[in-house]
Amino acid sequence: MANILDFGAIPDGSTLNTIAIQKAIDTTAAQGGGQVVIPAGTFVTGTLRLKDNIDLHLEPGSILLASKNLDDYNKLEEYPQNWGSQREQWRGAHLIIAIGRKNVSITGRGVIDGSGDFFYEPPFENPPLRHNYAWSWGLRVSRDKEMLRPGQLLVFCECQNILVSGISIRNSPCWCCYLIGCQDAVIEKLFIRNPRDAANTDGIDIDCCQNVMVSNCNIDTGDDAITLRGHERVLGKPSPCENVTITNCVLGCSVCAFRIGVGSGTIRNVAISNIAIRRAARGFLVQSAYSPNTGVDIYDINVSNIRFDHTACPVKIQSGYPDTTATIHDISFDGLYGNCYANIAVIGQELTHPHDIWFTNCRFHVVKPPVCLAEQKDYPSHFLAISRAERIHAQNIRFEQDEDAKPFWN
Repeated sequence: MANILDFGAIPDGSTLNTIAIQKAIDTTAAQGGGQVVIPAGTFVTGTLRLKDNIDLHLEPGSILLASKNLDDYNKLEEYPQNWGSQREQWRGAHLIIAIGRKNVSITGRGVIDGSGDFFYEPPFENPPLRHNYAWSWGLRVSRDKEMLRPGQLLVFCECQNILVSGISIRNSPCWCCYLIGCQDAVIEKLFIRNPRDAANTDGIDIDCCQNVMVSNCNIDTGDDAITLRGHERVLGKPSPCENVTITNCVLGCSVCAFRIGVGSGTIRNVAISNIAIRRAARGFLVQSAYSPNTGVDIYDINVSNIRFDHTACPVKIQSGYPDTTATIHDISFDGLYGNCYANIAVIGQELTHPHDIWFTNCRFHVVKPPVCLAEQKDYPSHFLAISRAERIHAQNIRFEQDEDAKPFWN
């Protein structure tokens, strides 16, 4: 076990400790691995690079505070799978990265703070009206339009045997925990809090990974809570996103509690159960394409025992762009319950029709929307909208609507 204080780290909330913490990691790795301890106190740091057999352990009362100086972060070219987004105004700079590593973990009861309040625009006094329910509290992006802001806070790229357990993540400048091309991962007991209006602050993003278990997480954030992706940024042969279980979580978000899609690969064999959604613009968004491309094939997804509150659309399934050829099929929803204020939609395109979608044992209570949309036409006209879809099955479905919700339908 290595304590970072023994390597010169100073917990004063202002001293940059990147060199000291990295030295503790490197020394422990050179000895075959072990635990690197972050004790109580606030330790400012730039990018840290995990090694094989390293457990970065945050003790209660500890805070890893992300540097506000972008020069303290990794460069875009550090590894070939790295990327950034000029459109979304974040760069390929991260706080903790593990690239091609085995047996890596981040554990404990401490806090990782991404210093997002420094990198984002100031909050809106009066958020503008939107044409859909996403970001109804407003949408803030980077304060600095040239340098932008850091990207994903924790990145595991093409790693094996990963554990992220018990830590709190707050104030992230982008996605909180990003896994791409990884195998055999456990993500559990995370407590994530980000501002409701902070763009791209996803909780957990799982991209082209196999054998992933997510459980007992409490997430409230300004973008998506949990996403499954098939982006194929991994090196070598195509890598499907498959064999994923997500259970026993409480989720709040400004966009999607679950976003399933993105890319041109495959997402399959997924089980999601026992979820309480506290707020969301969409409970489940299953979409094969977000830009003009073939899209990602999505199938064999099973969802059960979901409780909604303060949610607009419980479920939205759509093919995406007109040239999308990827398929969406064999998706089941069993036991969806709670309040919503928009609709369920299953929408295909000319080239591809979602098919074999099941809704069973569901009860929906439509309430008055808590926010107003920009125009009347933005409100849904039917609770269940189906277009260019085939074999949509419904059994034991109950729908009721408050009187004061009716004026908000066309």
